[in-house]
Amino acid sequence: MTVPDRVLDVGRFRTGAKWLTVGALVLLWVGARYVAVPEVWSLLDRAELLGATSSGTPPAAEGDGAYTKLYTAAYGVSVAPAVAGVLLYLLWRVRHTVEERFPTPLLLVLGALATCQVASVAAGWGDPYTGSALEEQLEGAGVGLWARGAVERGWYAGYAALVLGAAALAFAFTRPPRHQPRWIPALVPVAVAAPWAVLAGPYF
Repeated sequence: MTVPDRVLDVGRFRTGAKWLTVGALVLLWVGARYVAVPEVWSLLDRAELLGATSSGTPPAAEGDGAYTKLYTAAYGVSVAPAVAGVLLYLLWRVRHTVEERFPTPLLLVLGALATCQVASVAAGWGDPYTGSALEEQLEGAGVGLWARGAVERGWYAGYAALVLGAAALAFAFTRPPRHQPRWIPALVPVAVAAPWAVLAGPYF
C-alpha cells in the first residue's frame, strides 16, 4: 500500500457511507458554485470596509486604495479554501508523521475545502451552459461596474497562486518527511503572495 493510500484509507468507509459522502460533496459543490460564490462577489462589492458607498463608486478621497483593497480581498477569498486546507494539514503534522492515517473528521473537512476550492475555480472559469464569462457572471451577481475589474483580476490572479502553491507543495513533499513541515510554510506563502504582486497591474 502506498503512502497516499495509507493516509487516506478510503476503505474505512462502507459502500453506503461512500455514496453518502460523495452525494454531500456534490451538493456542497453546487451550493458553493451557484449560491455561495456569487454571494461572496456581491458582498465584496457592498463592503464599506473595501470602499463601497451607496452611490457605488468610491469617493475620490479613497484614491486607488479602494481598488487595491477590493483586488486583494477578491484574491484572498479565491484561494481561501486551499490556504485553510494547508494550514489544517500543517497543524495535524505537528504531532503526526507523514505516513499516519488522517482522522475521519480531518479527511472530511479537507474534502469539503477541496470541493469549495474547485467550485471557486469553476465559478471564475465561466458558465458552460450560458456561455457567460466571469465579467458577465459578476454583472449577474449584482456587482457594480466600479468593482468588476478588481474582483475579476483578483479572482484570476488567484488561479496563478493555486498553480504555484501546488508546485510548492509538490516540491516540499519530495523532501525527507521530517523536513516537510519546514519546507511547506517556507515555500507556500511565497508562492501564494507572488502572483498578488506580479499580476496586480493597476491595483498595486
